[in-house]
Amino acid sequence: MFFTPIKYDEPVFRPPAEARSAIVQVTFGCSWNQCAFCEMYTSKKFRVKNIEDVKKDIIKLASIYRGVKKVFLADGNAFVLSAKNITPVLNQINEQFGKIQRISSYALPKDILSKSDQELKEIRTLGLKLLYIGIETGDDELLKLIHKG
Repeated sequence: MFFTPIKYDEPVFRPPAEARSAIVQVTFGCSWNQCAFCEMYTSKKFRVKNIEDVKKDIIKLASIYRGVKKVFLADGNAFVLSAKNITPVLNQINEQFGKIQRISSYALPKDILSKSDQELKEIRTLGLKLLYIGIETGDDELLKLIHKG
């Protein structure tokens, strides 16, 4: 019998570089979910997972994936969480997993800009060191066509 430590709201996507990462589902779907070229999260309505449930998931994952070096915060844009809400998640990861090399997440530029420099520094200090940002173009006309935002 296959045992899954936590129940994921599927489908769950992660960048190829996160293949050996523990995946902590912090949000469901994508907060933007309007890009003309992306079908990844169209089957899900965006919502934020209850932080207490996320913290419980982290405890379960850490007990099974001992020695893991990387943690990926899923789904499509976990960095949409405010610094106040993402900090307890990062603290729990550090407490439960011990020595982590890197925590990562998908992010939108507007969610980076919504955080102060001090908040970003604190988040980095807590281990969130890599943000995957889809920058498909710098052309304003093309950005409008693809609904990238």
